[in-house]
Amino acid sequence: MGATGGVGTALVPLLAAAGVRVVATATAADADLLRALDAEDTIGYTDACPRQVDVAFNLALPGDRLAGIAGAVRTGGRLFTITHPLPVRGRDDIDVEFVLDLDVRLGGMREVAELATSGALPATIGRRYVLGEGPRACADLVREHTTGKLVVTV
Repeated sequence: MGATGGVGTALVPLLAAAGVRVVATATAADADLLRALDAEDTIGYTDACPRQVDVAFNLALPGDRLAGIAGAVRTGGRLFTITHPLPVRGRDDIDVEFVLDLDVRLGGMREVAELATSGALPATIGRRYVLGEGPRACADLVREHTTGKLVVTV
C-alpha cells in the first residue's frame, strides 16, 4: 500500500531484486510505472487485497485504517507500517511492526545508498519545483496523489 510514493518507488525494485513477488496498489495511470519498477502485478486502491500474503507493507494509510491490508496477511505473517497508531485491532495472529529507522538500528541504508549512487536504484521524481514554489510543493504533497519524490530545487 503506497507503492507509488517516495518510499514505495524505492522499496518495490529492492523487493523485486530480492526475488519477492510484488503486488502493489496503484491507480490505472501509475500501473505502468510500477511494472517498470518490477512489480509483478498491481491492484487498484479499492480492489480486494490478495489473501494469505506473507508480508504486507503500508506506506500510506494511517494506522487506524489498516484493517483491509491486515486482512490480507496470513496467520503468522508480518505487516510493516511507517504510519501510526498501532496496533491493528483483531489481528494478534500476525506481527505488526512500526518501521521508521531514524536510529539506523535495522541497517541496510548504506547498501541502499550505494545502489542509488551507482544508478542501480534510480530515484523516481514525480515533480520538480523551484525554491519559490516550496509552499506549493508542501500543499501538493498533502492534498494530491503524488508519485515518487517531490523535489524543490534551490
